[in-house]
Amino acid sequence: MANEIDDILDSVSGPTDFSSPESTATDFQALTRFWVAERAAPEVLPYPTALMDRMLERVRNQISKIEDMTSGTTTYSSGGGNANLTLSIIQTDLSRTQYIIRSLLRQRLSKLTCYALYYLSVSESGDEGRAQSMNAPLLSPSEARFLQTHQALLAQHYRDAFLNAFPQSLQRLDDNAGGVSMVEGPDAKKAVFVRCLIGRWRGGISGDAGARDQYSDDEDEDGGEGHLSMRSGEVWVVRWEDVKKGVLSGALELL
Repeated sequence: MANEIDDILDSVSGPTDFSSPESTATDFQALTRFWVAERAAPEVLPYPTALMDRMLERVRNQISKIEDMTSGTTTYSSGGGNANLTLSIIQTDLSRTQYIIRSLLRQRLSKLTCYALYYLSVSESGDEGRAQSMNAPLLSPSEARFLQTHQALLAQHYRDAFLNAFPQSLQRLDDNAGGVSMVEGPDAKKAVFVRCLIGRWRGGISGDAGARDQYSDDEDEDGGEGHLSMRSGEVWVVRWEDVKKGVLSGALELL
């Protein structure tokens, strides 16, 4: 039965090079893991452009196929009068994917609106997001446009509501006078659940100038001087700032 369902879904994936059942299942698993990680992380994670492009293309193909089947303009048939079952399976798979994508994007937009000035400065600099994610952009083009528009409208509202009554020197929303920045960022000290995916991961506690992440496939390798040392399969509760690099590199996953 599972193989029959895979065949049905594969038949409506469209003429692409990622339409095999194995590729579809792998991408859906990766999307689910990224969704879980995004919900657990206190800050926005780098946007997986290639993965999202493939998933959205599959969604478009399935929507097109469902419209053809319901309008009667296609000769597609699963044989033996099972067209309704086939349609139900495709619709169920489509709804599942759409739910995860929508939930993922809502979570990211919630973080962006909460720390708009912080992410605007990060996206404009272009350094932090790419360096930490191995050349992956922090935001998608649509998210970047949304962030800029949102902050422009919010700043205009603040000016009209009360900022114009202040002296010119007190009207900035990103002032850092006295060494104290008004721009609030995500809480890097928030506790998160992480699981080790490699033989051994060693990372330094944030604030240690000589600390750096180390990776090894040898589970029995000596932990050395690392402040944090995790073996494959172990689940820890730890501060986000101490495992951020491990998560972005793929050595650890958020739960």
